[in-house]
Amino acid sequence: MKNMKISLGETEQKIAKHIAKSRYKANRLNGNPRAIIGPQSSYTTDLEGAGSELAAAKVLNVWPDLETNHSPDHDLTFNNKTIDVKATRYENGKLLIAKNKLKKPCDYYMLMIGTFPNYRLAGFCKKEDVLCNEAIVDVGWGDSYGREQDQLQSLEDFLNENKS
Repeated sequence: MKNMKISLGETEQKIAKHIAKSRYKANRLNGNPRAIIGPQSSYTTDLEGAGSELAAAKVLNVWPDLETNHSPDHDLTFNNKTIDVKATRYENGKLLIAKNKLKKPCDYYMLMIGTFPNYRLAGFCKKEDVLCNEAIVDVGWGDSYGREQDQLQSLEDFLNENKS
């Protein structure tokens, strides 16, 4: 199912805000560069990232990575497959992946649409279907990898492909 809507409850919102603040502080203290595509602030990116990751974890019924003092290569693990959750507030937004992700790719990329605390699952994409020359796009912030929403797998297809 594409277009599944997920809202974070009050406690989940508090957790997401805590994770976002902690990530923001840790990234600034460690001098980590902004690795985002778009004009939004780093804190907004951290909040939307934490919120969308919690929403994605709810969809897949898995536990999210709640650590804030490291930069993991993936956000979720589902049946031994790594997933990097991407978020955009734009209803027609694309799945966008920074080119440096090619160094340590995840098995899948998952796109969540919305703004904190309400999201919509847009779909999934296998790494080989997005981390390729045919998927290079420039949405005004330099080259990145990208796919349109209609090019993404549905939740059902993802689950069928990744049965335990």
